[in-house]
Amino acid sequence: MLRDRRPITVASIGGQQSLTLDLDAEARGYAHSAVAYRCVAAIADNGSSVPLVVRRPDGSVIEGHDIATLFNKRPNPQMSGRVFKSLILQQGELAGQSFVWLDRGETGLGPVTEAHIVFDPVDVIVDKPVAQRPTIANVIGFIIRRADGVRVPVLPEEMLWLRYPHPFDPLGCLAPWRAARHAVDMDAYAREWQRSSYKNGASPTGVVYLGQMEPSELTKARAMWRSEVQGPANAGKNLLVSSPPGGGTPISYARVSLTAEEMDYLESRVANAAEVMMAFGVPHDYLSAGTTYENRSAAKTLLWSDTIASKLELFGSDIDRVLLPSDSEEAGFDLSGVEALQESRTALVDRTVNLVDSDVLMIDEARADIGRDPLPGRTGQVTISAYRAQYQAAPPPLNRASEMPELEDAFRRAVVEVLAPVVQQMTQLNAPATPRRLELTRADDTPSSPSLADINDAYDSLEATGRRAVEALAKEQQTRVLRDFDRLMAKPNRSAEWLTEVRAQACALAREQLLTLAPPDLDVVPAARATALDVAGGPDGWEERIKAREIFDPRYWRRRTAEVLRPFVERAWRRGGVSITGSFDLDEPDVAGALDDRVDELAGQVTRTTEQVLRSQLLAHGVAEGESVPELRARIQRVFADLSDYRATMIARTESVGGYSAASHMAALDAGAVRKTWLSTDDTRTRATHRAAQGSSVALNKRFPLTESRWPADPAAPANQSIQCRCALTFEFEE
Repeated sequence: MLRDRRPITVASIGGQQSLTLDLDAEARGYAHSAVAYRCVAAIADNGSSVPLVVRRPDGSVIEGHDIATLFNKRPNPQMSGRVFKSLILQQGELAGQSFVWLDRGETGLGPVTEAHIVFDPVDVIVDKPVAQRPTIANVIGFIIRRADGVRVPVLPEEMLWLRYPHPFDPLGCLAPWRAARHAVDMDAYAREWQRSSYKNGASPTGVVYLGQMEPSELTKARAMWRSEVQGPANAGKNLLVSSPPGGGTPISYARVSLTAEEMDYLESRVANAAEVMMAFGVPHDYLSAGTTYENRSAAKTLLWSDTIASKLELFGSDIDRVLLPSDSEEAGFDLSGVEALQESRTALVDRTVNLVDSDVLMIDEARADIGRDPLPGRTGQVTISAYRAQYQAAPPPLNRASEMPELEDAFRRAVVEVLAPVVQQMTQLNAPATPRRLELTRADDTPSSPSLADINDAYDSLEATGRRAVEALAKEQQTRVLRDFDRLMAKPNRSAEWLTEVRAQACALAREQLLTLAPPDLDVVPAARATALDVAGGPDGWEERIKAREIFDPRYWRRRTAEVLRPFVERAWRRGGVSITGSFDLDEPDVAGALDDRVDELAGQVTRTTEQVLRSQLLAHGVAEGESVPELRARIQRVFADLSDYRATMIARTESVGGYSAASHMAALDAGAVRKTWLSTDDTRTRATHRAAQGSSVALNKRFPLTESRWPADPAAPANQSIQCRCALTFEFEE
């Protein structure tokens, strides 16, 4: 083992020179900058998830290779592969380099059996004077200077030296931390200035003049108020003085505003944070809360493509050079499983459409790219220009056809029969949107699909009903929760105990760094779980540490939410079913069971989201310095303002389309429908996958491949295909 190597001193190496490289010296101050910490963590935590693979010259992966197992499974008995790679990346960001000792047995030349991160300073021994610019070819060994004073020699073959190369020093390295350090220091100075300001009493918001007083009386008054004025916990409170300038006895009040220095402090914190993120290559929208889903998604892709991927490729090339010098094997990090780097389904559709429009792809090639079957009769084996040319105005008919009037008539009738449904559908799509109310009952029971105008009219009406239902729920919850909160705060002992526990647990969770606080990812959560506010997420069981149930009973509110939203959901289902056949009945056992399941699922999702957002607000309050009870009450009120606005729109719109479509699907199935056709809303808000699915038909029991949905706003489909969908279905029935 490394600790059993014979000690050695640098001076004993015959005339050779050494370069001392200290991993820790460049990392001082890193733990005191939240922005720097999050940047390094974003790179290391994400990058360590990528596996190392060994490939043959033809690109195929060698399964179970020893080097891949070393990096991905267990580099040594004390460390997992994920932690091992994370430490390499962390040291790279902070010191610009990382040393890994390779256990090759007693000779130092055998196969690698273990790999250990070196945490001690390392001397790089070269056979050339430092003044003559030695290169990597002049390295003849390393010496690890352990903390106990022992110096351990290491052969070049036993050390994996990963580094960000320096442009002007062959053996140097350039750490991102060094570029960020100035901004971190400036931020530390700004925080120290503000801390000292608070420590010295902070800036009062006003001065209260008490009139003429004896010195002893003034001293007593100041002593009584001093504890409530000085210190960061009391910043912003009023200051008492004996009299206004020039004398006088009336009691008066004077306002003191923020100084220019305090305004500069706030601006400098923002500027320093931006510079730190720029140095590490982490996009601002990746770390900042409150950004839109599109910005966060783009920032995640940018972080991987411009920062993490290039760093892994750089380290992977050195791993391959040292551990696999043979040309028959090549090591590198496999980025194919990184979701952020894979072309999204929407981007795939957009790219395919552009290639078709530019005559690069044939029609059938494009259909294959998006999962559609070739056109019949090999008519799709041409580009779009040639395809369109087939349907331009044809020359006058041949005399032969005119000599056979009966055949011509039969042909014309066949064409009309085939094209009539298509023309009717095109007329419906292009017709002006004339509002026509589709009632909840219909006179006949012949199954048929409503027009797109009827469906859109139903969507608009149902969405308005849904919004009113969710707003009523939000108002009821706000009234009751705030009432319970006020009652709790009216009990001094109980409220003090609850607030103290919330603050203690919140601070403990913040120190443990177990939680993330950001808006939900709309690619993952359904509409009922979406919110514009930050929500906390972390390991199982953390919720029990923040006692939200003192003011919010989830079991009661789940039942109450189901009661409030059921009439809206029933209306959407009834209207969707009746649009297909007048005999549709919500009391039919299969329909009633599916409806009950959906109402229960929706109520559970809405309640869990409200509780999660409420806990997150309590968590943020507990971590914040010096927030008052009224400020906490405002945080709680914000939860229900979000429910009555952002969440109300999201829930009402998605559930209107989803409930209407689910019921019409059930009614069509019961009425003998055999196929369903997707109709998309053609505007800028429509997803590219939904626009590409326009007019596609599948069997009634199949999903639409492009949208991965059984029907529009399908709750079982991926969230990024169902939230706020406004598409519709039409059905084909057996004769």
